[in-house]
Amino acid sequence: MAQKESTIANIGCPIYWWDIFGRIGDESIITEFAVSFLKNGETLMLSLKSAVNAHSPEQIELYAHALKGSASNIGAVPLAKKAWLLEKDASEKNLDNTSEQLRAIEDEYLHLKSLLEQPDWIECSKQAAGTCVS
Repeated sequence: MAQKESTIANIGCPIYWWDIFGRIGDESIITEFAVSFLKNGETLMLSLKSAVNAHSPEQIELYAHALKGSASNIGAVPLAKKAWLLEKDASEKNLDNTSEQLRAIEDEYLHLKSLLEQPDWIECSKQAAGTCVS
């Protein structure tokens, strides 16, 4: 799996298809998770941005944690990792790089959102993962 992960990371796919399908195994449930993510993601991002602007480590940690969980639920490993790094720094009261981290999270979120808004996002994710799982 490490080889698949590095291959996906190299092509920049925001979803690790093998991760989510391996855990859930049902495309209709994965689709429901994606719809939920799209519905709630914007609010999470706005809340996280407000927390960063307010320099509130507790709020940053809270919203970064929530974003990490939501991203993990749909196999969005790159976004989950970025959110985890911000959550970790906030828990340690280290706010030195929060603006840069937020920009990286916003970029990854927009990349993911762009994919999920495509009607064939599942097929695109499968192709990026090099799988033929159906």
